Amino acid sequence: MFSVQVDGRTVDTVDDDHESVTVEIGGDGTTYRCSSCGDALSETADGRWLGESSGADCPDADPDDEDTSGGHVPEAVPLSWCNHAGVTADESEDSVTVHISVGDPRGAFTFTVRRVPDDADSVLAGRLLMHVPYPDAPCGHRPLTALHDGTYLIGS
Repeated sequence: MFSVQVDGRTVDTVDDDHESVTVEIGGDGTTYRCSSCGDALSETADGRWLGESSGADCPDADPDDEDTSGGHVPEAVPLSWCNHAGVTADESEDSVTVHISVGDPRGAFTFTVRRVPDDADSVLAGRLLMHVPYPDAPCGHRPLTALHDGTYLIGS
């Protein structure tokens, strides 16, 4: 069912009867690093950044830089917001679902495209439907605020 590719090259799988492909986002859980020294950072209640091994002072900072005052320069770690992404193909439902989890590993946003059966007693018979997350959805993964049609701010 699936052809898995990594960096543009097909990856051999044990058998060809797969129903899902999942990508686990690795890493050490760090969401910010110092762009100067690379140390993992955490933010204090008063808005300062502390390095995992270097404390408040960045060993590679320019002490004469007025903006940083010798402290760390925080930079977001790419994809640190995503803890799971997956694709599931369900032949019995004639559907493909994409799952993306942000922050809370107990759930995920899901986007599903499915075909209405040809023999359904509906004007939609044989047509494709797309189901997407929406604000105030029951049991939503994270709060959504509409910015404009099709685009949402995630979280509060």
